[in-house]
Amino acid sequence: MRGWLTALRMARREARRAKGRSLLVIGMILLPAAALSFLAVGDDNFTLTPEESADRAMGTAQAVISWPYGGPVQQLHDFLDALPGRDTPPPPAAEPTDEALLALLPAGSRVIPYRLGTLTMRTATGTGTLSARMLDYADPLAQGIYTQLSGRAPANPDEVALTRSAASRLGVDLNGSVSLADGSRTFRVASLVEDPKELKATTIILPPQQLRLSEDRADRQWLAATPSTLTWTQVKELNTHGVTALSRYVLAHTPSDAELYQTGVHRSSGSHGIPPDVFTLVAGVATLEVVLLAGPAFAVGARRRRRELALVAAAGATPAQVRRIVLADGVVLGAVAAVIGAALGIAAGAVLRPVLEKSFGYRAAADFGVSPLAQVILICLAVLTGVLAALVPAWITGRQDVVAALAGRRGITRTRRRWPVLGLVLAAAGIGVVIFGATLDDEDRQFPVILIGVIVFELGLVACTPALVGLVARLSRWTPLALRIALRDTSRNRTAAAPAISAVMAAVVGTIAVGVVSISITAREASESAGQPGDVIVLRINRDGSGGVRGVPADAIERLRTVLPVASAHEINMPNCSGRCFIHPAIPAAIACPYSGDVLGHLPNADEQRAARADRRCDDVRRVNRYFSGTYGTDSGLAVILDDTSASAMVSMPAGDAEAVNAAMRGGAVVVSDARYLESGRALLGIGEIGSDGPERTVTAPGFLLPRGAKAPIAMMTSETARSLGFVPAPFGTLVKTSRMPTVAEEDAAAAVLGTEYDLVVDRGSEPDNQMLIILAIVAAVITLGTAAIATGLMAADGRADLATLGAVGASPRVRKLLSLSQSGVIAGLGSLLGAAAGLGVSTAVLAALNQRFAGIWPAPTPFPIGVPWLNVALAVVAVPVVAMLGAGLLTRARLPIERRE
Repeated sequence: MRGWLTALRMARREARRAKGRSLLVIGMILLPAAALSFLAVGDDNFTLTPEESADRAMGTAQAVISWPYGGPVQQLHDFLDALPGRDTPPPPAAEPTDEALLALLPAGSRVIPYRLGTLTMRTATGTGTLSARMLDYADPLAQGIYTQLSGRAPANPDEVALTRSAASRLGVDLNGSVSLADGSRTFRVASLVEDPKELKATTIILPPQQLRLSEDRADRQWLAATPSTLTWTQVKELNTHGVTALSRYVLAHTPSDAELYQTGVHRSSGSHGIPPDVFTLVAGVATLEVVLLAGPAFAVGARRRRRELALVAAAGATPAQVRRIVLADGVVLGAVAAVIGAALGIAAGAVLRPVLEKSFGYRAAADFGVSPLAQVILICLAVLTGVLAALVPAWITGRQDVVAALAGRRGITRTRRRWPVLGLVLAAAGIGVVIFGATLDDEDRQFPVILIGVIVFELGLVACTPALVGLVARLSRWTPLALRIALRDTSRNRTAAAPAISAVMAAVVGTIAVGVVSISITAREASESAGQPGDVIVLRINRDGSGGVRGVPADAIERLRTVLPVASAHEINMPNCSGRCFIHPAIPAAIACPYSGDVLGHLPNADEQRAARADRRCDDVRRVNRYFSGTYGTDSGLAVILDDTSASAMVSMPAGDAEAVNAAMRGGAVVVSDARYLESGRALLGIGEIGSDGPERTVTAPGFLLPRGAKAPIAMMTSETARSLGFVPAPFGTLVKTSRMPTVAEEDAAAAVLGTEYDLVVDRGSEPDNQMLIILAIVAAVITLGTAAIATGLMAADGRADLATLGAVGASPRVRKLLSLSQSGVIAGLGSLLGAAAGLGVSTAVLAALNQRFAGIWPAPTPFPIGVPWLNVALAVVAVPVVAMLGAGLLTRARLPIERRE
């Protein structure tokens, strides 16, 4: 017995003899092994190389190019947008030509036009705006940007290609006809295509022609083929002419920090796959979960073989040799589970590619491939998981009293004090690591450090669980018989019960923590929008090229009421002056931030950001605020003209506040959202001339401060107040409040009843990912139910002698069911309760630490609010334990066993 060979033979024999327990352990290791193998296959197929990313962005070209400005600009190496300098002149009136661009590129280059924008089309239910691309995607330079599904590429200006989502919204198929909303053009659908970058894209692709898609010069792009690679030095040379370029070579060869522009803004191209360190830590969490799940099974197996192993020890085996026998069980069962799990994971990855494409952001996968190294590592990890699951039972078995084991005495009735102390220390250290990770500025290190902290925290709770089980068992004296026996039996068999409780706890910790973070992220995004989800803004646009807007007549709103759930409509005007000017709420010069983009003429660099963070005048400054469903953006706040009953439509507020605000507006006051816009009790309004670099002038008016503020800076006044200040009310649009979120079909129908001279935009807000929360809740519920069932079954099998004793002393068969029900409730209930409390605590600590970290960034991002996923909490703490108890009670036989006691 000096080697492992004999131990492995004994383990194989034991696996065959105890088939039920062996299959149980294999299943518990196999499932996460298969899941990790599946995840590794998905990562292999969705981690795009720089070359593959470039193929999807620019086909076979060397670069995709834009010419948005007429003077020097700065750009990020992996982003096409430009950051103009303060002195960058506006572009010339004439649009750039292919010839002008070729003059800036190396001799022998070739370019083809690539235009971006939107088109308003007749849809199946009305009128809608679709993304539009003007590109000859059959040209060799464009191959790879779109994937042909059916038909052929458009061959003339009257043919188009559609993505499947666009075809569905337009209600057409291949060879069908689609029309512009105004009926001026009709196109035949020549092909259906797929956008590998976004499988859900609702896009219409047209061949190059004389059709305007966008007024933004940045949307006029080119694909360029150059004689050689386009280096970062050449890209920066193009930047001096107002040209930006996303280069294939630069994507594959990231410039050094010294070569990049020092803009104060960092953007990482990142990998679409899972970072290796994150994957490793996720695998570590899964391994911990499996160890906790499989540990009780190995513990019971060792308990059932207690007498056999004691005889081996009595025959002269050393404690190390006894431990090796138990560990060999983990090796054998882990190896079987590993091979089967890897095979299942690879097969699932091949079959479920469409599911993976949806899970990875609706992006098309690359060519199918499997990394042999990753699969070998996962197989080794599964074997290691089996060994780790058997480690504690092996250690306990090696230390058992041989005489006590042969006599049949058993049970651990107390936990040494050092274990809960160690657990508390680990839990505190884990929380500290989590907080430290959340405060890191390096995002590549932040998530791994947080995960390490969560693992340490969970290990600390695991170490505390046996002591907590013993503490809870002390309360059993006041409980009914079945529950009292269950609590005392759980306390006596802590080596089997504690890992099961810990497994439930670990699963619930994860789902609750992710749920809290998900809800908080959604709430944060919603708080950054000035509007409310469901709001509809209606604009009446001059289509004569002037770009102006006109007021929306009442009959247009009446037409909307026939197709939208309209609750109320409010006319919005903007204050203007005799010339071209913009008015906004202003901060007095004495307390104004000197580091804003308008003052500096550029984004603040690191030194200026540090100075701004230390300057109290720069608190709560944001870069750009979005209003009216994103149709209007400004970094200086918004001033609007409303009637004296519409303030609560513009800014959400309680009824009592609305009455006070309306009264103030009727009295001639300008209502502002921030006390900094008030100077000696009067509202300060800035007046800037459009196109002028001269200083702004200001006016003051009676002011009134919104009692609860607003999501974005705003000043509201009536038309009478505006005229008294010398302003002219200029039409902007109508804000329509709805009783619920309009559907896409209703939005298209509304656009159709309004006609082509109107633009209509629905604020769809940021809805929480309820699907993800439900999936997390289901996963946690399955683990909890499975763990409770496994632990209850193992404890029942291990306690058959006790049940026989109960039967001998006259206990009724109903006691068996109540005992099984109580054992399941103790495992599921205690684990879920601990997990919910720990999950809420960990996630709250992470969000608080992130908010603290954001407090050091300028402009300061919106802090994360703390939200609770009540669905997950209710399922974990109430529903799942109740279901586990009912299942245990229904599935347990009532007849008490009769066994001979040794």
